[in-house]
Amino acid sequence: MKLFLRKSWHLLGAAFPALYYFGLLSKSLTLAVVGAIIAVAVAIEVLRFTNSRVARAFGAVFGLIMRDAEYRRVNATIPFLVSTFLAVLIFPKAIACVSLFYLAFGDVAAALVGGAVGRIRLAAGKTLEGTLACFGVCLAIGIFFLDWRLALAGAAAAAAAELLSRGWADNFSMPVAAGAVMWSMSYLARINLPA
Repeated sequence: MKLFLRKSWHLLGAAFPALYYFGLLSKSLTLAVVGAIIAVAVAIEVLRFTNSRVARAFGAVFGLIMRDAEYRRVNATIPFLVSTFLAVLIFPKAIACVSLFYLAFGDVAAALVGGAVGRIRLAAGKTLEGTLACFGVCLAIGIFFLDWRLALAGAAAAAAAELLSRGWADNFSMPVAAGAVMWSMSYLARINLPA
């Protein structure tokens, strides 16, 4: 149940790239909103680790989606938000959005498939089945938005980043790795991006 709730929260992260991609939020407004949320989230994290009343209140509200380790360290939402901000800031719009969709949906696929049917263990306790699910979901998303070569390279980078990351590190590494690979490839192979 906790995994399902955590991953549902994770899927909410697709809202920012969707709003940005479809023109409901401009780049500057997306950065402003995500930046403000990061500032509030960091302030809450500081208070949570310095004030026991805030820590108890935070646990009461978010306890159903927190990993046990997140009671002792920064919660996974912070790197998720930071990678969202950086992707929108650095990458062209289509690549930023696709790399963030990879994080929102690919990571969920890896966790759910890996947890349900994963048998072949790979790095960091992850499974081959979860990695393949991540790759497949990312590829399907990427092909919808980008040239198939970029989608393929980005999906491979996202799946590799998810596989090799520990804990919540994939919340940062997946979109950054996928975005960097797709952007570099679009430039080097002269692949046009959607406007």
